[in-house]
Amino acid sequence: MSASDHRIFGLDLMRAVAIVLVVLSHADDLWAAWFPYDPGLSRVDGVELFFVLSGYLIGGILLRYTALEGVPWHRRLLDFWQRRWLRTLPNYYLFLVINIALVHFGLAMGLLNHNTLAYFVFLQNLHVPVDLFFFESWSLAIEEWFYLLFPVLLVLVALLGIAGRRAYLVAALLMIAVPTWLRFQVAPEVASLREMDLYIRKLVVTRLDGIGFGVLAAWVQVTAIAWWQRLRSPAFLCGGVLLGLAAVLHGEPHLWFTSTWYFTLSAIAMALFLPVLSLWKSMPPWGRPVVFLSKVSYALYLVHLPVRHLYLPLMGGRSMPATVALYVVYWVLCLALSWLVFRYWERPFVALRERLGKRLVPTTPSS
Repeated sequence: MSASDHRIFGLDLMRAVAIVLVVLSHADDLWAAWFPYDPGLSRVDGVELFFVLSGYLIGGILLRYTALEGVPWHRRLLDFWQRRWLRTLPNYYLFLVINIALVHFGLAMGLLNHNTLAYFVFLQNLHVPVDLFFFESWSLAIEEWFYLLFPVLLVLVALLGIAGRRAYLVAALLMIAVPTWLRFQVAPEVASLREMDLYIRKLVVTRLDGIGFGVLAAWVQVTAIAWWQRLRSPAFLCGGVLLGLAAVLHGEPHLWFTSTWYFTLSAIAMALFLPVLSLWKSMPPWGRPVVFLSKVSYALYLVHLPVRHLYLPLMGGRSMPATVALYVVYWVLCLALSWLVFRYWERPFVALRERLGKRLVPTTPSS
């Protein structure tokens, strides 16, 4: 059976929308001379969509791991981590090196010093803002810390005598509660949207809860599948209302809300989309571009800003038709490079997971 047979189109759609939102918001300056920036675009955070979806997917995997019998917990942990790391680390380190080279040769903004080493162990924004280069790596550090911490927390909770799905629920709630509490501690010190972006939105310690809500959604699906199916339409509508409310209240006039409850409401809203999207399995006739975007989304996230750095000098002083044409070429170039990275770099590493997994866990949950 091919990998495509296991795809769920609704989740592909969620991932595709997320990456389109991210690239649109990051590349708006390429045609800003003719098409002014729309501040409303950033009010729906594409990265938050990635967080919630990632939590939902890894949550389902970990729930299946907890149900495995006769497999030592340390083998389950190692298998989970090798699968996550072979999926995420090769691309990350490839583009870390690329970004170092771009800064070194003056092709991108940034600074290289001894703190560059922090990027190799995802410490660049653990509790202080990412401030040297490779600024998009903030979200990847949050993901990697969640992959590391949540399974460990799950084991620790289980060692306290709370077993199975209850241990999972306690761990998920802790991963939501602690970052949320920290945001409320930092928010009174934030004086602008820029400070909020640096000291709350892009820090590991204040943003792990977005992935936590996805993990919690996976628990709800497994423990209340009948409700998950029956209430999927009301949940989707409620998610749309909450996301709209969060977007309307986002901004400088509501800085405290934007620094605190915005992230919580957005994550809950996006998690409420999952019952509908997780049950939308078959690809419609128009779905191929969506699936393509979903497959290359991780590579595209890493490709689009280096290309933008190289592309900016070409955009100045152009006519409107030339600006639009160059912008279209920018997208084509990013998509082509993303496919090459996906096909010839990312996918070979992903293929190694099955071979390693069979040695660690004979019956391995799908991932």
